[in-house]
Order: sequence, then C-alpha cells, then structure tokens
Amino acid sequence: MQRPSALRVVRSLRAPTRASTRKYAMVPAPEPGFPTGEEFLSKKEAVKHHAAHTTSLWKNISIFACVPVIIGAGYYVYDLEQKHAAHKAEHPHEYIEYPYLNRRPRQFPWGPNSLFFNPHVQKDMTPAE
Repeated sequence: MQRPSALRVVRSLRAPTRASTRKYAMVPAPEPGFPTGEEFLSKKEAVKHHAAHTTSLWKNISIFACVPVIIGAGYYVYDLEQKHAAHKAEHPHEYIEYPYLNRRPRQFPWGPNSLFFNPHVQKDMTPAE
C-alpha cells in the first residue's frame, strides 16, 4: 500500500476546476393562471395602451389645470403685495432706538452694517457725519 503524495491530497481538497452545470431550472415555471403566449402579449399591449392614456391625461391636467392656477395665484399675490407696499408707503415704520438693539462690541470686517443690509427694512448703522 502506497502513501498518497502531498500533491495528490491538495488536489483532492481543491474545488473541481471544470464548470459544473446547474441541476435546477434557470427560470421558474409560470404559476397556474399566469398568462402565457398570445394572452400575455395581449395583456402587455393593454398595459401599454393604459400607460399612454394615463400619461396624456396627466399631461393635460398639468397644462390645462395647474398652469392657470399658478398664473392666477401669482396674480393674486402680486396684487396683494402691491397693496401692502402702498400701505407701507402711507404709514412708514418709525424706528425706536432700544439699548439692546444693534449692539456691536466690535465692527464687522466689511463695515458697520450686516452683510445682507437692506435699507428699506433695517436701520443704517453708518455713523452720521
């Protein structure tokens, strides 16, 4: 009785080198009641027709319903803001100097006002000459 060589033992432990074929089906069999053949193709065409109809429906809703609503809302907001601006022009806001407002322990690098200074809303902190 011969002892097996080390090379033969290693080769027997390795996975087989040739490709083994699968022993089961690649694609599952269709379930009972699942459409096949012509019935499947007719249902597929029906789904395509439904998708085309639904797409055109929502496109029309977007164009003929949403766009006019957005335009109407834009006009309403514009008119409201014009009235608000006219009211503010009639009754300007008086600035009240409170000691806790606009405290600046040190200056900003870009000057006395904030980086997003708006003279219509905020007090100009530039020192009066």
